[in-house]
Amino acid sequence: MKKYFVFIIIIVVIALSLAVSKITAKKPIAEATLKAVSYEVVSLKSISVSQDFYGKIEGYNQTEIYPDVPGRFIKYTIEEGAYVKKNDVIAEIDRSVPGLSFETAKVLSPIDGLVYDLNMMRGDAVSPSMPVAMVAENSRVVARVYVSADILSSINRGIRAEINVDGNVLSGYVDRKSAFVSNLTQMGSVDIVISGGSKYLNRSCTVKLFLTEKKSVKVVPFESLKEDSTGEFVFVYREGTAIRHSVKTGLKNSISVEITEGINAGDTIVTRGSDMIKDGQRVNLR
Repeated sequence: MKKYFVFIIIIVVIALSLAVSKITAKKPIAEATLKAVSYEVVSLKSISVSQDFYGKIEGYNQTEIYPDVPGRFIKYTIEEGAYVKKNDVIAEIDRSVPGLSFETAKVLSPIDGLVYDLNMMRGDAVSPSMPVAMVAENSRVVARVYVSADILSSINRGIRAEINVDGNVLSGYVDRKSAFVSNLTQMGSVDIVISGGSKYLNRSCTVKLFLTEKKSVKVVPFESLKEDSTGEFVFVYREGTAIRHSVKTGLKNSISVEITEGINAGDTIVTRGSDMIKDGQRVNLR
């Protein structure tokens, strides 16, 4: 009888051990199927690739002002930022030499516009090859930037731009660009016409050029796109399950990705948390 009870106790212990092991084995699996993930519904949006440059605001038409004769600089007859008409006097030059006196030479503006870059000091030596000022038509201004050869080739006339001057954001578009880069600097100039920028003439600025833009395309957050040896993919949410969908992509920037094939507008895709799940895994949206 004693042996019988011992045998029963052993059987019970074994049964309890098996039950506990099954419970503990199932618990991690249950937890693994309850990943909380963020999501976004795919919609048609605009996407762009842009690049920032430093530039300076100049007149659309402007020219440097040169004296006709050599001599010593006497004074400017106008203040920087003043509006002048063609043939108005900008400055005076003393062209006297030891033993000889000459009438003071006048430096005239060749066009109508605003005068700036008045950098000469009294007594400075000047010559016909040395500019003493700049005059710019202020009815139309541009932001001029200099870019490398590889970027210059990707810039087309008419592309959109945003110009930031002291925190003020102005709109513009590319109107002109160099046909070739400088042999010395390997850079070319790009002129962006600015809307309402005349009061910022001769000011430094930051220019954002939208090199490529697309409208009404399927766009998803960059963090939702994954890639492995088989290609790029996203997880689409279907009735509580994350389903892997292979995709083809188009335009990309640091925030968004254009999807050309593989998903449809209206699909719900997993964004944050997509790197912690597998195909067919149960998930909770948050």
